[in-house]
Amino acid sequence: MSIIKPNGHRLRLAGIAEAADIYDADKSLVRRVLASPRAPQPIDVLASGPVYDRDDLEEHAATRNRKIGRPMARTFPASMRIADTDPLWDDHDGGSGHDGLPQWQPGDIGKALAYWETLDRKGQSVLAYLFDHPGRLVNHSELVEELRLDPEGTKNAAKVMAGALTKMGTASPETDRSYPYRWWKTPNGTVYAVKHEVAEIFKAALKQ
Repeated sequence: MSIIKPNGHRLRLAGIAEAADIYDADKSLVRRVLASPRAPQPIDVLASGPVYDRDDLEEHAATRNRKIGRPMARTFPASMRIADTDPLWDDHDGGSGHDGLPQWQPGDIGKALAYWETLDRKGQSVLAYLFDHPGRLVNHSELVEELRLDPEGTKNAAKVMAGALTKMGTASPETDRSYPYRWWKTPNGTVYAVKHEVAEIFKAALKQ
């Protein structure tokens, strides 16, 4: 059923994915733009995320005198640690692994075990390392080196990490939960981290 707005126009809805197309930017950057109090506000928030009036988004995007562009890599202090309440968790660069799927909750022990069992050995080793260092932003090169993901040291570390995380894309839809980690781009490569509460959920699941 169509909803007609007071101005006589039909209400058209848009989520973050549609907003990314409207602003010609990736989802992570669009989230930051729409977090401004001067940006269009959501008309509702569903399990899959905020929903906007598409007309409002298009009008706002048209008033900008330049394209948003792609996000620039950010710099973080070495071995930076953040609390679970830090807003940086919502300002990550891995939107595609989190959009449309519920976040992890304390009662998700069974789902955590199912997620873990879906992963291959490399994926499990990466998560286990992050679970042992909750809240710490870990550079991809540290993960590749410490976990010996490239024993000969002849491959591109970024590509090695991407290969190690391949199964995450299967595990998340199967368990109806988002990726358990976040990631951010930096000039020195990608950094990864997990919240303390997520690490505890998985540790509890693996003890069973």
